Amino acid sequence: MESLSRRNHPMRDVLDKELQQRTFPAIEAPCRLCHFMLTVTPASRALELQLMQQLAAQLNCPLTDTAQDITLPLYGQWLRWERHGEFSTYTFIRQGATQPWFDDPLDFLPSRDWFQAIPGQVFRIVQLTVISNASALVAQDVAPLFHAENCINSQLAAGKAQIWTDFQKHAEGAGRMLLVNQGLSASALGRVAQQLFDLGNYRKLSLLGWPVSQQSLHKLNSLEQDLAQLIQRIEQEPHNDEQLLKHIIQLAAATERLIAENNSRLQATAAYYQLTLDRLKALEEVAIDDKLSLHDFTARRLTPAFRTSESVQLRQNSLSGRLGRSTALLRTRINVKLEQQNQQLLLSMEQKAKLQLKLQQMIEGFSFVAISYYAVQLGEKMLNAVSYWQPQLNIAFWKALSVPFIVITVAVLLSWLSKRVKQQR
Repeated sequence: MESLSRRNHPMRDVLDKELQQRTFPAIEAPCRLCHFMLTVTPASRALELQLMQQLAAQLNCPLTDTAQDITLPLYGQWLRWERHGEFSTYTFIRQGATQPWFDDPLDFLPSRDWFQAIPGQVFRIVQLTVISNASALVAQDVAPLFHAENCINSQLAAGKAQIWTDFQKHAEGAGRMLLVNQGLSASALGRVAQQLFDLGNYRKLSLLGWPVSQQSLHKLNSLEQDLAQLIQRIEQEPHNDEQLLKHIIQLAAATERLIAENNSRLQATAAYYQLTLDRLKALEEVAIDDKLSLHDFTARRLTPAFRTSESVQLRQNSLSGRLGRSTALLRTRINVKLEQQNQQLLLSMEQKAKLQLKLQQMIEGFSFVAISYYAVQLGEKMLNAVSYWQPQLNIAFWKALSVPFIVITVAVLLSWLSKRVKQQR
């Protein structure tokens, strides 16, 4: 076994531990639970963990740095702490459920100011009262506990439990859920309670994308109108490409900034919406006649908000794509114009080169005349010098003979030099 242990995958134990986390403790009816949900920033995570580790150490229940949850015995009740991506939950579990079933949630805390030291903002508080099927329960007892227009009543766990709630904050500052156990085991009852808490948490977190979507819609409308006007200008102003390209780059930057500002929130909304649907499916809800169910409530309130967020994401991506195509179109037109200008420039340069070649040929002709003239003059001077030493020499004859010889020699020499220069090019 030792040899096999050395071959363990580095993530084996970590993943095994992860699979065992967030298992809600078994509960038995009757009992009362109070669930506090706090949104926590990444900067506050270290302080939160430190405080929970101190509390766990006092109760002889060590809490490691990588632990995501723990269940602690606390003053005759249980505290269930869970750490999630952007929030943490504190669930107090107390046996017994005498009326009133819903009271001040602060009565569950060890002290009324217990949460002051714990970082985070309160995002949701809900009380869950669990009673057994044997308890006397009539409609008159339940009706005053919930708002009639939003009261949800349905069967859960394939008919083994019944739920009443309205997903609204009541006078005590918390939501209310009443669960009647009709045959669930303690562990199954704990799972149903956890799924109910998760359902409410994820549903409310999903709604965080709704105000972001509303703000983004106004900006999107403005950006789409600007793009429509810009495309019209691209069509109507073919000689103003540089200015149009500058405007379209500014518009693209504004669009990308909008996407950067809301993309993470909208993606989180989609994830939380899917988690909400998963929890609904896990609850195995069965509707009761014409009563409002959890599924109906979610479809009526949450789905439209999610569709709005989804629409914003689609429109943003569509706008970004249209801007990319418009930019490519404008750049193509600019490149075509540049190519035309380059062709005209090359044509102009070719004409100048031809003109320079003709001028050079002209200059070469003048150079031949000038060189020949100076060469003839130099020959005459040489003959005059020779006549001083040779008076009997016929200077006129030799001068007449030297002129064609010098001219031909200069012509041959210049022609040879010109060929050598051309060969070296």
